[in-house]
Amino acid sequence: MHELSITESILKQSLTEAKKNRAKIIKKIKLLVGEATSIVPDCVRFYFDTLKQETIAKDAILEIETKPLVIRCPKCKTQFKDLDLTCNCQAGIEIVSGQELMIESLEIE
Repeated sequence: MHELSITESILKQSLTEAKKNRAKIIKKIKLLVGEATSIVPDCVRFYFDTLKQETIAKDAILEIETKPLVIRCPKCKTQFKDLDLTCNCQAGIEIVSGQELMIESLEIE
């Protein structure tokens, strides 16, 4: 259910940015969503399609790029895409990617 409030925020930010740029139409919003955010892209799309009505984004396309979870050993810098895999350093982990949640671009007219 947190997808509803996230989608509301994405739309609000997009509308604010479009207004600052005197746009009449939002054509496309591109999001980056990390796997570790637990956000379900289909839910975001569903809420977006509902919320965008009666706005300048009513015909906008929502494009979502999912970023994989990548972790790294801070000692040897080896990277892994699976939390079950680690090196022998026993130095913990750093998250390289997978926590993103951002509007990457906004296409307006």
